[in-house]
Amino acid sequence: MICPQCHAEYRPGFYRCADCDVPLVQPEPKPKEPGDPNEDPFCSFWRGEDACLHEELCTVLDEVGIPHKTVQRRDHLFNLANYPSFELGVPFSFFEKAELAIRDAFELDPADREALLALSLPRLLPETREIRKLPPILTPPDTEAIPGPPSAGGSEPAGPVEATAEVWHGDDAAQHEMLLAALNENGIASRTNHSQDSARIFVAPADLDRAREILREIVEGAPPE
Repeated sequence: MICPQCHAEYRPGFYRCADCDVPLVQPEPKPKEPGDPNEDPFCSFWRGEDACLHEELCTVLDEVGIPHKTVQRRDHLFNLANYPSFELGVPFSFFEKAELAIRDAFELDPADREALLALSLPRLLPETREIRKLPPILTPPDTEAIPGPPSAGGSEPAGPVEATAEVWHGDDAAQHEMLLAALNENGIASRTNHSQDSARIFVAPADLDRAREILREIVEGAPPE
């Protein structure tokens, strides 16, 4: 209970202010803060790959005073098609208002539920197991000499026998698996030597500098030079 004049707070059981001699009143409830994780959490509103469309959506939300947050994913080593580059979120209490604002800004049909969903679909390649080959007219014969780097058509890529240059060692099993995946993603052959409580990764000497750049980007968060 509080006094409506001096705003002094009283514990339960008091009904009049001792100083102002006026009846006490119940305090007004505090308004919910947009995005409060307990009362009004952010929820996903749009996901996609188009940076320009993301910028336009943020501009529309700003114009109508709707708070928003964006999770932006940038992955230089892995092709994570299941995770869109942009995920835009708004407080739950503003979701309907945001939906109406976007429909109005993009002149979408309010009755068409699929119209807004079309803006939300990430641009993913369709899943297919079919392996497509070049038509015969574009496929050069095996006997034709095709210009290329010295290694083209020659020796096989570096295998475990040639991987003699150590590029990493440590005892973090999860990081070890991530580094091996990064090297494989970039076409660098590697081998692992396990000891009692640690592991070592080796690559071919010719790949050592490039491998170090890739692993440094993961371990230290530094971009390759």
